[in-house]
Amino acid sequence: MILDQVNKWLTLVANFGVIGGMVLVAMQMNLATEAINQQSDIELSKGIAAGELAFMGESTAIAWAVAVFHPAKLDEVQVGQVWAYLNNTLLSVQQTWLSNREGMASDATWARARILGASYVDFGAGRIWWQEYKWGFEPDFVEEIDSELATRNPSNDIKQVTKRMLDEIHQLEQEPAMIPGS
Repeated sequence: MILDQVNKWLTLVANFGVIGGMVLVAMQMNLATEAINQQSDIELSKGIAAGELAFMGESTAIAWAVAVFHPAKLDEVQVGQVWAYLNNTLLSVQQTWLSNREGMASDATWARARILGASYVDFGAGRIWWQEYKWGFEPDFVEEIDSELATRNPSNDIKQVTKRMLDEIHQLEQEPAMIPGS
């Protein structure tokens, strides 16, 4: 009889131990998921940076400026530079979308990537590139980017934002110098 009582108590304690172990496993799984989401965010940034590296140097920066402000003046080399830039950045955004679908990137990371992806092609020549080249991306991803582009305010495309930014920067020349002797 005493042995039965001891067995009951040991079974009860063992069950609590199992439940406690399951809680610890769940907590570790949550931490692992957070780490994966952070890694996806990092991969997005690395991919975008790699795309932007395609624009390093004088001529590629000129290609971007021509594409945004004077697209009719783009030559074949500049079109290739802009194409490589947009392709690299959108492939990175698509990778984040795929990670989100697999549960390896958070919805917040995908939402940020979707906005960034649309902003990269949100100028005249960029939208033409997207219309001509989006067949190279996953159809569901294309729908997401198209949907984001449809909701964008035309006064916030790259050209308009850059113009406003330049106007504000140029206004700095009209302000008194903050540094003595400058």
